[in-house]
Amino acid sequence: MKYEVKEVENKDEWEKFSLNSSPNTFLQSWNWGVFNESIGRKIFRLGLYQDKKLVGISLLVKHETSIGNYLYCPRGPVLDWKNQTGFDILLREIKKIAKDQRAIFIKLDPLLEESAQNRQIFKERGFKSAVTFVQVEDAWLLNLNKSEEELLSDMRKTTRYLVRHEPEKGIKVEISDKLADIRKFADLLYSTASRKNFVNHPKSYYIKQFEILSKADQMRVFKAVRNNKILAMAVIAFYSDTAYYLHGASVASAGSAGYPLQWEVIKEAKKRSIKTYNFWGVVKDKNFHPGHPWYGFSLFKRGFGGYKFTYIRAQDLPLSTKYWLYRYAEKARRLSRRIQQGYWED
Repeated sequence: MKYEVKEVENKDEWEKFSLNSSPNTFLQSWNWGVFNESIGRKIFRLGLYQDKKLVGISLLVKHETSIGNYLYCPRGPVLDWKNQTGFDILLREIKKIAKDQRAIFIKLDPLLEESAQNRQIFKERGFKSAVTFVQVEDAWLLNLNKSEEELLSDMRKTTRYLVRHEPEKGIKVEISDKLADIRKFADLLYSTASRKNFVNHPKSYYIKQFEILSKADQMRVFKAVRNNKILAMAVIAFYSDTAYYLHGASVASAGSAGYPLQWEVIKEAKKRSIKTYNFWGVVKDKNFHPGHPWYGFSLFKRGFGGYKFTYIRAQDLPLSTKYWLYRYAEKARRLSRRIQQGYWED
């Protein structure tokens, strides 16, 4: 068998492989690369070919920090992980690019379940588990291959009641592909962040992301509205057979508006023949108690039924002694957040 790694320049070739892979993710899609380029990041789209057939892809995004640059592969590479030879050949090429870009390390964040066996793949190649997560590690997933009545039946009693009865209070849910609404969302998100004390990307990050993905019918804004007033909003990505709850925001007086909003997301996903709804992150089981700040939204997501899936932590491959300075700074930031917030994030 002959292997070759080269940059993929054909969008159709990339997307055909990505969409036919299982598992797959919008974070390795062609448009996610377009989005990262649009906000000033350099990207590389590498393809692993076996006997001229595309058998793996790796979208790499160059990140710049005050300590040094690094290459990040969000939820990738996408390949057959049983093919260790193919991974080694792809990794060799990634190292070359990293050297050309003067990167101090490579960060891979694959779609692999947390296990000792999967960690070993990276440990034996010199990788170190990252200090903290980048993408969510504990995701809450809902199987949509059920009828609406079955989905309702699987919900917590309180969740089911609110889904059914909140609309009686005049709450309506609207779906939008308009840039005006993502701008409203960004404003609402900043208001929510100020109220709940969390950090956001710049507003332009969400607007540009939506502008690119919504044009491809891969992203929509959902709004819970009463008397022409927006109570809650959610940004949902659709890719292949999965819908993703990426971002959410609400006014302080939103009450239970999020319940009918999420139910409409689920119904829209089913219309699109989506098989899985990824609610994104929930707090780890060890921290799932009323005293943890993430308990509320984790309970909210769990209430819709479903199951938890834990991904392997992002893996760092040091390429320079500066990496250890970066790692120390990450540990210091993690400890600082622990002191300020009163809880560990992982």
